[in-house]
Amino acid sequence: MKYEEMVEKLFSFHPENKIRLGLDRIEKLLERLGNPQKEFKYIHVTGTNGKGTVTRTIGKLLTVHGLKVGTYFSPHLESFRERIRIDDLFISEENSVSMYEIVSKEAEEMSKVPGMKPTFFEIVTAMAFLYFKLQKVDVVVSEVGMGGRFDATNVVDDPLCSVITIVDYDHMNVLGNTLSQIAFEKSGIIKENSPVITGEFKDEPLKIIEAKAREMNAEVRRIGRDFRYIVKRIEFARNAFDFVGKRWNLSLETRMNGLAAINNMAISLAVFEYLDEIGFVKMNEEKIYKTIFTIPWEGRFEWFPSDLTVILDVAHNAPAMEMLRKNLKLYFPNREINAVIGILNDKDYKRMIDIVDPIFKRIYITSPKNERAFDPFSIYNWAVKNYDNVGFIRDIEDATEICMNVSKQENSIAVVTGSFYTVGFARSFLRGVRSEK
Repeated sequence: MKYEEMVEKLFSFHPENKIRLGLDRIEKLLERLGNPQKEFKYIHVTGTNGKGTVTRTIGKLLTVHGLKVGTYFSPHLESFRERIRIDDLFISEENSVSMYEIVSKEAEEMSKVPGMKPTFFEIVTAMAFLYFKLQKVDVVVSEVGMGGRFDATNVVDDPLCSVITIVDYDHMNVLGNTLSQIAFEKSGIIKENSPVITGEFKDEPLKIIEAKAREMNAEVRRIGRDFRYIVKRIEFARNAFDFVGKRWNLSLETRMNGLAAINNMAISLAVFEYLDEIGFVKMNEEKIYKTIFTIPWEGRFEWFPSDLTVILDVAHNAPAMEMLRKNLKLYFPNREINAVIGILNDKDYKRMIDIVDPIFKRIYITSPKNERAFDPFSIYNWAVKNYDNVGFIRDIEDATEICMNVSKQENSIAVVTGSFYTVGFARSFLRGVRSEK
């Protein structure tokens, strides 16, 4: 089977818009594969936003300290292979195919039993865990797909630690309509005698997290009490901050931009400090400094190389749009900004656009190339009645090109945002390559 055929089969096996949370299917699938998740140490990361950044940062820190590290992400930007990595190197096309062939065979057998057909995400999770086992990694850092309690990644009983970045409103149709309900779902990754590190500071979700931790006899390390950061300088691609932990006090710089990036770096460092404390790794300050400074993260307030300023940001919910607005005002306070926005159908598009519209001179509403895309014309019809700076261009590539041409003529900033899929296809277009799915 060729890689391209595998991608087509995988994405048609169970459409992404039919999400079915629950652990019965993934546990059965992993059992049929020999329970590969029992063969490595595990760090589990959840949160409304920031979990990808934290997962990658922890993974990079562990790699430079000499461990063989598997990392698992969802979703991807441009290639399926981004989801499954060892030492931050994408899984190869050949290994993707071989993992799929093994896992899909077991999945097809399971599908003969009513209600036991694995979902797309369960198949990919099983592929990742099997690959990590066969490659004999030392540790896996995995972000959840959605929520935590019933997420397919929540199948390891004794993680080194769990991480909850922040709790905010997203996926309310699945996770609940209050912060307490959402926090309950996310705190489902906390395991007995395994600490949880969190960047949450709001009282309502913190009470839920701490109650679950007490139930599990798990220590809670939280931002503002057990660790913190102090911003020293905000300068594009050269941001400086201090990390103050339980034992560490580090002065660091990062090329990653935005206040959220610094916050997520601090959470990652708190995790790494704990791993050093228990003797899992031995901290080297020079390696930490170099890693934090050089780590990239595509699509996260990314300044894409171009003859004008193009910002790619995967802000895909209202809290992330609020952070995007703050960062644009922080880094580009006196510049006009045009934007391409494409949003998925489970998002509060009205609130998302309400947050950022005042800072954009023009908005081009477009459509993510995904089954879960919100009809862009419906969004446009609503937006044009409320704002006078909104246009409609269905095709992402056309919208990106027009936005860039207008911005270049005006010496304005161009921003592409709204979802991973919008940014992923725009990024591929800008690089002159084909995005897979």
